[in-house]
Amino acid sequence: MKNPIFDLSDQTVFLVWGPPSLGARSRVFARELKIKELHFIYLEARRGALTAPFRYVYQAVQTLRLLFQKRPRLVIVQSPPSFAVVFVYLYCALTNSRFVVDAHSGAFQLPFWTRPQWLYRFLARKAVATIVTNEHFQQLLKGWRAEAFILRDIPTTFSRAESFPLTGNFNLAVINTFSPDEPLEEILDAATRIEGVHFYITGKKTKADPGLIAHAPENVHFTDFLPDESYYALLGESNAVMCLTTRDHTMQRGACEALSLGKPIITSNWPLLQEYFRKGTVHVSNTSADIRLGVEAMRQDYPIFQAGIKELQIAQVREWETKVEELNRLVRLRMELS
Repeated sequence: MKNPIFDLSDQTVFLVWGPPSLGARSRVFARELKIKELHFIYLEARRGALTAPFRYVYQAVQTLRLLFQKRPRLVIVQSPPSFAVVFVYLYCALTNSRFVVDAHSGAFQLPFWTRPQWLYRFLARKAVATIVTNEHFQQLLKGWRAEAFILRDIPTTFSRAESFPLTGNFNLAVINTFSPDEPLEEILDAATRIEGVHFYITGKKTKADPGLIAHAPENVHFTDFLPDESYYALLGESNAVMCLTTRDHTMQRGACEALSLGKPIITSNWPLLQEYFRKGTVHVSNTSADIRLGVEAMRQDYPIFQAGIKELQIAQVREWETKVEELNRLVRLRMELS
């Protein structure tokens, strides 16, 4: 007997191992797919290798408890951490349910999340699909004989505060987390050579080198960690948003947020970012000199970049609508066959 028609919004649990602050894409994804059950499973403890075993045991137990209580027919699970996929698979194997992996770039690029590879190849083959942001990861999954579904971005709206205090005539929001792949020193060096532009750099200041902050030029402002409404107010009131990475094949969440807000973008000149952010965007190499030139180009031709980002917004929404239909068809087909 065939299962009844599957409804992605009503019979699905979206699961994230981590606090809401680490699941911005997942929150948007669940909201735009109208998935009512979005759960963040985490333990309030200092992150690190020493506490990881305790956190993962807690998250594993809570995951299985939640899933057996809710009994979803489909689970969408964010990766990394890859361990979350293991316990979602266990639930699905025991209940004849199915799962989709929403894989961020770190799930394929950071060694900690890719070992043992035989296990994650097995899990990928068992998934309905693994959602990825680009063709590079799609080809990797095909090599594993696993289904890949490309979804670069999710257009959405954001709740934001009424205002954010800005002091410059031309203001840049710099999306930053003090991660090793962010060329922050190059950005600061470029800022020292640009007059009339103020840089608002996000991210927890406790993660920063104190000397880096102490010696920053006067036109650089470190915002520290911002609540969502203040963060989106900063992006919305800035003239443009800068989001750089030294890591290839990495979709920039901050640039996606800027696009949804209709803000011109300065991002790195990797092929993936050049292809997707093809209008309203300046692409730069991650050098001080090129960052400076990119900022000057943005300021000089700002109306052109404003018009371009509006055009890209329209294309983004159309692509999303097509992708939602494709994903629903794929899931329903697999659910009917299960």
